[in-house]
Amino acid sequence: MTSGMLSRRLGGLPAAGERAEDVVRAARHHVAVVWRDGVLPLTPRATVALLAEVACRGVVVQVLCARDNTYAAAELADAARRGIEVQYVPRGTPDAIIVDHRVAVFPPGLTDDTPAAVLRHSGVVSAARELFTAGWQAALAASRVPLACVQLHRDILTLLGRGHTDDTAARKLGVSVRTYRRHVATIMRTLGADSRFQAGVLARERGLV
Repeated sequence: MTSGMLSRRLGGLPAAGERAEDVVRAARHHVAVVWRDGVLPLTPRATVALLAEVACRGVVVQVLCARDNTYAAAELADAARRGIEVQYVPRGTPDAIIVDHRVAVFPPGLTDDTPAAVLRHSGVVSAARELFTAGWQAALAASRVPLACVQLHRDILTLLGRGHTDDTAARKLGVSVRTYRRHVATIMRTLGADSRFQAGVLARERGLV
């Protein structure tokens, strides 16, 4: 890693944790997380709480979690209800966070003293985004029913099928209208649908509702 690629190197776990939290909390549109050992120098519960806090503002939060990370998996069990999208992948991809497609955070490992790094170099961020996207698509492809493991999306598909307005559906789910609409957009993108009606048709064809 060259100095030109590193916008800021953080010394020590406490400072790294505070800075990494600030980067995530400042997200406006999208947070992509690869969670192998420890995304942030926080407990799994605190990490999920932070991600849920961001998701509540309508930010799309997607987490790729290593299947053998039992601690994270336990905390992510109700992630969909908290507005977080989760897919599980084999262990291997290093921890990373990509915020708004413009900032990449590489946290310290749990077994070494490597300081966390916040990078804004476009090439590094782009590479991290590509790795995350490839992992996310692979996780979806590995599932027979990609959205079935995301209960919130099943609920949204059901409400769409019943013809509820965005306001009514969001109220029933206990989320903001903005968050609801972001999830609808994610569902349409995942299903490859051009309209909500088509998303409903595809969902029924695939046995998701």
